[in-house]
Amino acid sequence: MSILSLVKAINRIGGLQLHVSSRTRLFLLVSVLLLPTSFLLAVSMQPWVDPKWMFLDTVTAAEFSDDCCHVYYGFVSNLGIFLWVGTAAVCLFCAMIVLQWENVKDLLRFAITAGLFSAWLAMDDAFLLHEIVFPKIGVPQFLVLAVYVLLAISYIVASWRVIFSSEYWILGLGVGAVAISLGVDQFFHSLDSVIVIIEDSAKFFGLFCWFAFHVVTLTVAFQTHTAHQKSLQ
Repeated sequence: MSILSLVKAINRIGGLQLHVSSRTRLFLLVSVLLLPTSFLLAVSMQPWVDPKWMFLDTVTAAEFSDDCCHVYYGFVSNLGIFLWVGTAAVCLFCAMIVLQWENVKDLLRFAITAGLFSAWLAMDDAFLLHEIVFPKIGVPQFLVLAVYVLLAISYIVASWRVIFSSEYWILGLGVGAVAISLGVDQFFHSLDSVIVIIEDSAKFFGLFCWFAFHVVTLTVAFQTHTAHQKSLQ
């Protein structure tokens, strides 16, 4: 069985017909791989400053740098937060529109859970909640991360039909990249430039995939709904 046939077979599990044509899928694959990778390579290879200060979050860069502060501190990290916020905005706005449709409970649950989860993770990323804030008030970091795992599972349980019906492979790439980022952080936990670049590049790539997956899925859902409504007229 070819990879394309496998993708289509898994699409049928969801049963909602939210996947795209083979040509569009190829375009998405190239875009998802090329856009974030090109950006990350440009940041990593620019000759002016140590790129790790652009990858680290602003607070950490300011704390550990001997030359505080510069506007480029946290550049990649802040763009990652924009991706969280963008995903939340798109999903929650679409959820308000989907509320007016009939027989689309799966899509509504998908948009709401993805939007709320993304909004909370944006807050966490922006204010270092699980790294600094919660431990400061006595909540262990591992407990916060365990709660986040439960929230991610809840998202999957609520959205599995939509996920399998759409371009789920984009989400899979994102989850894999974030897993690599977490693994590097747990095993090395270093401010060495190479380690920082690898860890935060994987994280940014994962966030880009998260954003792309939800935007693509909701775009296809709206196109499908519009086409269905026109066919009924």
